[in-house]
Parts: sequence; C-alpha cells; structure tokens
Amino acid sequence: MYLELEELYNMKTIQSKFNEGVLLEQLLDNPHVTSQIIKIKKGANFSADSTSQDSVYFLIKGIAGLHYNNRLLVIADQKDFIGLDDLLTKDAPTYTVEALEECEVIVFDRHEIMDFLFSMQEGWLYLYLNEKKHHEILAKKIQFLHKKGIDRLTHTYYDLATRFGEPTVDGNILPKCFNLKRLAEIANISPNSVASFNEVLKERNFIVKKGASCIVRIGTEKII
Repeated sequence: MYLELEELYNMKTIQSKFNEGVLLEQLLDNPHVTSQIIKIKKGANFSADSTSQDSVYFLIKGIAGLHYNNRLLVIADQKDFIGLDDLLTKDAPTYTVEALEECEVIVFDRHEIMDFLFSMQEGWLYLYLNEKKHHEILAKKIQFLHKKGIDRLTHTYYDLATRFGEPTVDGNILPKCFNLKRLAEIANISPNSVASFNEVLKERNFIVKKGASCIVRIGTEKII
C-alpha cells in the first residue's frame, strides 16, 4: 500500500503538507470543528470512560502514557495527536491514556474530525501518514523487544531522557514520573532487573543518581 501511494505522491510533499502541525492548524481554523484546551491532572486518565471514542487529543505539553491491558507500553509524543489512529475503528479502544505528569491538551470531537477529513479531496492522506507513522513505531517496538534486557533499559533511558529530560552540564535529568516500576513496564523487564541493571549502568557512568534525581549521560550509551 505504502509503495503504491509513494509512486503517486512524493513522500516529502505528503510529509510537508499533511503532517500533524498542518492538520492542527486546519482543525483550529475550521468553524465546523469544535475544540477546547484543558488540563489533566497528574495520575488522571484522559477519559473517565475507558470505552469512549468520542474524543481525539492533541498533546500540547506534559507526559502521557498509553496503557495496553493495564501495562504502560508507549509514551506519547508531545505536539502530536492521541486517538487519531483509531478514527475509523468501530471497536472500543484497547488502551487507556494516563497523565504521568500534568498535561495540557486540545480536545476535539472525533466525529467532527472525520467529517472534516472526508470533506477534503485528499483528507485521507492525513490518516495515511498517521497510520504509516504508527506502523513504523510498531516495527521499532518489535525490534526493541528482541534486544537483551540491559540494552532495552539503556535504550529506554536514552529515549526518555532525550525526549523529556531537563538538560544540565552533567546530562539530562529524567522526569521523576519515570520510576522503577514504569521503567520496568516500558523496557519489558522486571523491577528487580531494573534495579540490578541500574548498578551496571552506574558503573558505566551512563546514569548518575543525585538525591532523588536520575541523570542520564546522553552520548555515553551504546545503543545496539
């Protein structure tokens, strides 16, 4: 499917004209699409009804985690949509979204987004680009799960510190919401393994503990 579309459309053109930022601008400018900005408290789910499919979210800031079967597996990207990939499914979502830190989001009505996209001649390209992105994420996740436990934890530290860490002269400070239990879920290893591997990573000077803070020394890791 992707190869056929890429023969008809230049991929750079698709990515520049149909990305999340462009879609957000068009939705906000459309008088037929309602939206509101809300804040979601730390520890709260984005939707009180786990079976609800009424809303699509755009994460302005904050840290949000997607739980599959009550297990934290994916950390959402900031400045990106949550729920757009489920736009055409009739089944209830298989995940819940939790605010790991306070989040500020724009809430859209999913049916209004569907009407907007289907009213455009090439509106489906937004969905295509979003689906392609999630297929790539899934492929990387499968590749990730084939790594050794300590390599998965190293990659997890690197990814989270790069995306959400506070830069300092010593490295990036990992947000405190990524505690041992959550690191274990994301890396798909046991909490005991995280504690054991942490000692190895400290010896390698990849992570440094300063009080309650964990500093990840970006650039000293060995990503396999």
